[in-house]
Amino acid sequence: MKAIHRVLVNDSDGRPTERYRLVASRDWDEIRAWSDKVYMPYRVMATGRANTPNSVLDAVKIGRLTMSRFKYGIPIHVKDFSPNAGTGLVLTSIGGSARHWSEGNAFHDTGVGDAFLVDNSRTHYWVDFDKDHLQLNLTFEHDAMASLHERWFGTPADERMWTLKFRFGGVGSSWVSLLEYACQCVIEMPDAVQQGPLGRHLEEALGIHLLTQWRAQLAQPRPANQHRIAPRHVLAAERYIREHAQCAPTLSELAAEACVSVRTLSKSFQEYRGCTPMDALKEHRLQRVRAELLASGPGEKVSSVARRWGYANLGLFAGNYKKRFGEATSQTLR
Repeated sequence: MKAIHRVLVNDSDGRPTERYRLVASRDWDEIRAWSDKVYMPYRVMATGRANTPNSVLDAVKIGRLTMSRFKYGIPIHVKDFSPNAGTGLVLTSIGGSARHWSEGNAFHDTGVGDAFLVDNSRTHYWVDFDKDHLQLNLTFEHDAMASLHERWFGTPADERMWTLKFRFGGVGSSWVSLLEYACQCVIEMPDAVQQGPLGRHLEEALGIHLLTQWRAQLAQPRPANQHRIAPRHVLAAERYIREHAQCAPTLSELAAEACVSVRTLSKSFQEYRGCTPMDALKEHRLQRVRAELLASGPGEKVSSVARRWGYANLGLFAGNYKKRFGEATSQTLR
């Protein structure tokens, strides 16, 4: 894993470099401003006695992937990744350890060489890092990965696949070997990676490897009622929600867009999503408001963000927000 440890911090002659340095800071706001751009908006909090981070972030584009080396320098808990960024993460540990949480109390621990894959646009995710943590991350665009799947496998990906999050890799694995190759290319031929076809080649190789891992997970036996693929009218309604959430569409509008009756749409959402269509709309709007609050600059007001998302009754909105996220909107904004 020599190249994996050197990438983004050493040049081809082994000398220290800051060519890829985005931030080295102890200021939470400065760190968040960059991490929101490289990854997506999310919430982070210290979990140990130390509350002041000592963070370093280096990053480079590889096609439409972003390779980054990141640490906070203290134990942290990360949650509430924004689904609206349309991105996902591959987190490969190169120092310390992490605990990646799934639904309920299930978790996956990762150490050096282990990787964890999650599409944050399609599923919830939260993680704990110890004080020695250091990750080499890949940020990917969901739409780009979906297009790659259709081009190489000849069919759109099963929607269930994107909801799967899991640990893979390990020292001596094919993933670490592939990542080592990609890192060596970045070290030896940085301009060719960032500006030439070599970057697109690496993007495809890394992306196909991840898709193959995902497809293998999907093929494993699972309970009959887990990750069932939803019918087209549910997907159509969800797409309409994503595109028109600010207008707060009615249930009748959703049903009309999906070309089914209100009763059929409601029944299908209960069966395949475990909620009503309006519950799904409410969740999406609250998540989008939260994403904007987390990414807001100085002078932004909660009321302005809420009104942009169609909330007229700010008192009712504030109550729903606190019930959903366990904190007031003003806390999120801060």
